[in-house]
Amino acid sequence: MQALARARGLIAAGARGFGSSSALRQQQQQQLARAGLVVGMFSSQKLAAADAAGLSDAQQRAVVARAQALGFAGKAGQVQTVLSDDLAQQIALVGLGAEDAADAAGTTVSEIVRTAVANGVRQLRAAKVESIAIAPVPHLQAAAEGAALALHAFDAFKSAHGRADADAPDAAERAPPAEAQLLGPGSDAWATGRVYAAAQNLARELTATPANHMTPTEFARRAEAELAGLAGVQVRVHDRAWAEAQRMGGLLTVARGSDEPLRFVEIVYRGRAEPGPAADADLALVGKGITFDTGGYNLKPGRHMDLMKGDMGGGAAVVAATRAIAQLRLPLNVATVVPLCENMISGRAAKVSDVYTSRAGLTVEIMNTDAEGRLVLADALHYVIEAHRPRAVVDVATLTGAMMAALGERYTGVFTPSPSLWAAVAAAGHATDEPVWRMPLHDVWDAMLKSQVADLSNIGCRAEAGACTAAAFLRQFVHGPRLAPPAVPRDQNCDDDARPRWAHMDIAGPMEAAAEAGYHRKGMSGRPTRLLIELARGLAGGNE
Repeated sequence: MQALARARGLIAAGARGFGSSSALRQQQQQQLARAGLVVGMFSSQKLAAADAAGLSDAQQRAVVARAQALGFAGKAGQVQTVLSDDLAQQIALVGLGAEDAADAAGTTVSEIVRTAVANGVRQLRAAKVESIAIAPVPHLQAAAEGAALALHAFDAFKSAHGRADADAPDAAERAPPAEAQLLGPGSDAWATGRVYAAAQNLARELTATPANHMTPTEFARRAEAELAGLAGVQVRVHDRAWAEAQRMGGLLTVARGSDEPLRFVEIVYRGRAEPGPAADADLALVGKGITFDTGGYNLKPGRHMDLMKGDMGGGAAVVAATRAIAQLRLPLNVATVVPLCENMISGRAAKVSDVYTSRAGLTVEIMNTDAEGRLVLADALHYVIEAHRPRAVVDVATLTGAMMAALGERYTGVFTPSPSLWAAVAAAGHATDEPVWRMPLHDVWDAMLKSQVADLSNIGCRAEAGACTAAAFLRQFVHGPRLAPPAVPRDQNCDDDARPRWAHMDIAGPMEAAAEAGYHRKGMSGRPTRLLIELARGLAGGNE
């Protein structure tokens, strides 16, 4: 009540002191409006389901007129906040474009909606409203995702001083809303979108957490906590002794340079009714879990080394996606594994030219200690294929700077010999607006991994095709050794006979959003979590 009285006083004072200053009057009136509402508007000037927001025809016309006077035309990407007649609501009108729009090259209607709702939510949050409601719009799943992703904020390590807005004397009274609510009857699509977004936000949080607070042990503990109590889920956390018994030479070699003990997280979700052996997985997810990467003796440059707390972004994405798969009770069996350790420098750390024996029995010469992710992934891939016999396996890793150079932060590079699995991944990327780009597999990459003293080198013999040779290295542990080059090297992108079907996703670029835009928050992105959920959904429905 004190805040309300103070705001009314400000309005009265403004009216006396500034006469007809509409901009000041608008600013002062907004201090009264504690409730926020997002309403979509098409370029035809028609509001989307405004009746669900309780706006009469006259009120809708008034809102549209105010927005139009400020230059708002309902175009995709536009957003304009106006006040309701009773000054109780700040209404964020968001542009949806043409009402009959169809997916076009480079964009989809769901992405327009996702971004529009996110823009509205961000503007209302900046206005410090206490609640946010969303009037129904097309593509409710995308709307729910946009709202939840835009509201996410990672401030766990900020004190009350750091969180407070110095320009807001009543900041304590105006804590930002944690979530947005859909107006009208419940919607399965809205509920599904919230699950997808919550999973991506979990991946964001895990990757953004500083490495001294997200050690291999802590990551494993969080994985157990996040999946606890979900039907059909079993989580096992393995230690060094288990890794030794499993002959995981790559994981053990990378981990020995750190004082932090390694962990290996194994999650089994059984959502498919038999038939089929209970141990068989329809999908295996493997995530790189380097919780901090110094590069080892091939030390990384200091610039941007802070991002290396996110070198377990693949592990975060697969754990978060598995939680969502279980929450949605998708009818398929999933096995998820994350090998966890740090890549550090010490008297015990691996050195350039060291040779170790992998779980598959292949010996590997370490020619670059900063190419460590593929070493731990190789053991994890070999294990999950042997232990769970998956029909398809997808590994996700912040693996190579070469991929960042090739595709930037927008696209995830995907390597797979399987046309059918690529089609499923591409469909999932399109449905979630998580762009993917197919990269080449070729016999020439295998030949570049030759070592003079071991079966394989962990990097290519020339300073080229770094992302391609990394994928070729991993394939040695999926479909068996490829040490003898064929007489006629050929493309390997058309092999649907090899089992299991396998795809490698290099997320070195998409791991971070460099700027705020729509539902993308600056910092760790949590991608491609939603794509992985959608991929599982498609495989469960037979969409291969």
